[in-house]
Amino acid sequence: MNRRAARAPRIPDPIAALIDDRLIGARCAGKSPLFDAELDDETAEARSARLAWARTECTRCPVQGLCRTAASEQEHPLGIWGGKVHGLPGRPGRKDTPAA
Repeated sequence: MNRRAARAPRIPDPIAALIDDRLIGARCAGKSPLFDAELDDETAEARSARLAWARTECTRCPVQGLCRTAASEQEHPLGIWGGKVHGLPGRPGRKDTPAA
């Protein structure tokens, strides 16, 4: 009787599922916090300078157009996508509480 050891089923890596192959080679790869909409304890001046730098990086990115497409497919994109800022208060991409 030939008994084979039972193998556990392969469970997909949840991080691998988040990778968008269209964005391979993006200038933001490995630098994601620099492209976030907001960082904890960051002054408005520091955020403005950081986002200006990030937008500049996007203008030289080989996948900028594909990144914009990927952002348009997100329900609520946050941060810099394809050179555009998403998710800051008062800007498209973030639900603000209505004014009284």
